Amino acid sequence: MRNRHKFTFIFCSILSDFFAIIGGIFLFFNFTEEASVQWNLFVVENSYLFAIVGWLLAALYFNLYRLDTIFSLTTFYRNSWRVFLSQCILWQVYLLVFQGASEYRLAIGANLLQFSYLLLYLLVSRIIFTLVLNNIKKFIKKPFIVAIWGFNTTSIQLASKLESNAYFYDFPGIINDINEESFTDKSTFGEALSNAILRASGNGIQELYIVVKPQFINDLNSYFELADRYCLRLKFVPDLSTISKSSFSSSNFENFHVIRPRHEPLQNAYNRLVKRIFDIVFSFSVLVFILSWLYPLMAIIIKKQSKGPVLFKQLRTGKKNEAFWCYKFRSMTVNTQSDSLQAQKEDARVTPIGKFIRRTSIDELPQFFNVLLGNMSVVGPRPHMLKHTQDYNEQINNFMVRHFVKPGITGLAQVSGYRGETKKVSDMQRRVKADIDYLQNWSLIKDIKICVLTVIVTLKGDENAF
Repeated sequence: MRNRHKFTFIFCSILSDFFAIIGGIFLFFNFTEEASVQWNLFVVENSYLFAIVGWLLAALYFNLYRLDTIFSLTTFYRNSWRVFLSQCILWQVYLLVFQGASEYRLAIGANLLQFSYLLLYLLVSRIIFTLVLNNIKKFIKKPFIVAIWGFNTTSIQLASKLESNAYFYDFPGIINDINEESFTDKSTFGEALSNAILRASGNGIQELYIVVKPQFINDLNSYFELADRYCLRLKFVPDLSTISKSSFSSSNFENFHVIRPRHEPLQNAYNRLVKRIFDIVFSFSVLVFILSWLYPLMAIIIKKQSKGPVLFKQLRTGKKNEAFWCYKFRSMTVNTQSDSLQAQKEDARVTPIGKFIRRTSIDELPQFFNVLLGNMSVVGPRPHMLKHTQDYNEQINNFMVRHFVKPGITGLAQVSGYRGETKKVSDMQRRVKADIDYLQNWSLIKDIKICVLTVIVTLKGDENAF
């Protein structure tokens, strides 16, 4: 019954969003027709198909209509904004690529009208969905009841999750009448659990989570068989809070329960593919539209101001602690300390053009070659000199965690104010904390946001850039 109501709600959401997208395209072309915009036949004939496919791809990527997890209204809202924004961006790209800039400019009014319409729809529809969800249980005669047995840190966290998202089921809470500390052995635990299963069935509970420490679990089959007899779904959740980090992540591999110290989205092959595509497209655009004319200009100025190569290359620590050659526009005179001494304020080694390109981060642009070569990513932890990696690894316990992903041209630490010289270990600790936060919470949206913030910080000027 719980899944039936959830499926109905999700299906109605899909249907409503589908007609909203169709309505937006119809409104767009209706307005441009009145404005006498001349569209080519390909754009008109394929517009609805492209809009629907773009919307479906965005919905699949952001998991907007998932049935296999606990429904979270907050997540549903967040993903709704992401999907509709992505669809709007894809629509603009479609018009620009297949119609051209001249006709696209004539349709700006229609684009604004379509965007306003979809924005209004999104606000109104999500308000209506919220009202429906908050009142849906009034119309369910026999609600699906879920409860927890076991009182510990893990069960409290699980209860909070179930309670905050109890739209399609009733959650009476934790039904323990005996404290876990009173269990002296497995037989005492077994008797208490058997009695709990019988009481839960008598109270109409249909799904019961058993949250206990692993040492109490003996023969699960006997408890499953007892629950089956009373048509009760039984689910065991091991309480590992006393032996694991608070931020650990768990998953299943075949029949094995795997515990990891942290969640890493980029361990997923699909996420790595998405990030790589973004890196290639972004880097190729920079090389074509910026470096194609900037590189010759910088080469002339750099060569004129000091002897040496245009590009400065240095071995730095990359993913999996593997060294790679990192490229930059040379901003210093050729010296013997470049592999051991960080740039400092008023550094005498920095050339006049070097001061400018370091302050504006232009010196980092050749690293887009590194991105295309696969040594770096557009966004990630900044790579350090080999000596600094060795030094900080001896002083900061989790320093090497940042090397689980490719280093980046920019990163969360840099847009959070942790760029530049690290005079104290605490400075590097703050940078490492930001890098690990990025590693644990990566998303394509986060990468785009960091790129935008990098541009803003660069234009405003960073006091740590020298």
